[in-house]
Amino acid sequence: MGNLKLMLSQSFFQVDLLTILRQNGITTFVDLIVKAGLEETFSENRPLIVLAPTNEAFAAIDPAILATITNDVDLLRDILTYHLVLFRQPFSIVSAILHELVLPTAQRGLVRFNVYRQKGSSFATKEIATANGALLLKAIPAGEKIVYVIDRVLNPKALLPNNDLINFLKNNKDFSIFLRIYETLNITQNPLSVFPKTIFAPTNAAFKALPPGVLDSLFANPRELVVLLNTHISSGTFYAAGLTDGPLTVFSGATVDVDVSPSGITVGKAKIIRSDITVFEGVIHVVASLVQAGPTYIKRQFY
Repeated sequence: MGNLKLMLSQSFFQVDLLTILRQNGITTFVDLIVKAGLEETFSENRPLIVLAPTNEAFAAIDPAILATITNDVDLLRDILTYHLVLFRQPFSIVSAILHELVLPTAQRGLVRFNVYRQKGSSFATKEIATANGALLLKAIPAGEKIVYVIDRVLNPKALLPNNDLINFLKNNKDFSIFLRIYETLNITQNPLSVFPKTIFAPTNAAFKALPPGVLDSLFANPRELVVLLNTHISSGTFYAAGLTDGPLTVFSGATVDVDVSPSGITVGKAKIIRSDITVFEGVIHVVASLVQAGPTYIKRQFY
């Protein structure tokens, strides 16, 4: 990212975007653009951000799913144009973001950019930027556009209002106990005023691993249930790329320890077993056990 200013003076001329992409090894993306008949859309000489998945990102998609996408031209166009972001000063995008910025795409959906800069509070110690959790691997100037190579293919439905936490839990049976907490507390819809946020969602197996009687006791005590729920939610969108060793404050007022190692990431001693599930109000990480935290702010101050 640091060499963008140097490249900026060389960038504002008519270029062939698809040629530049091919020269940088982004061939699958280009082939699909051609297959979908979107060459003109991607070649318009105007300020745009192009989020270009690597060949490996496409190869990582289940072959049956990829075949479904490539055989449905409308679906393919939907996905590809979601990777074309509308921003009038594309070269300033990363430097302009304090923590998070949501921008519209040519597909008419929204994409979420996050930049993690500062040391501590579980932010990365160097500048790391993501788009819906996908790492921005490198920047390539292309006339008035800028291409960010990313390490995964983005889902156009990721930031739709109905793709929220509650619907995710309802559509995945392995989170029925976590969903039951929301229903017991009569939280049937996530208020828009409390996003962006990061949710560490325990599986049913995580709850069932508790000692006998503990889960029933929690559900019998709404106050403790609130503290438990809020211990699994943090303010701000912390994709896996933005998590690093250190304390992270959660909604309960407590802090949890984040540990990042070659074997994975743990949050409050709970191992993240599936990461970076983008939802409307933030991001979900699935954890294998309940998050353990220190005393809450309320208990530290008044008890």
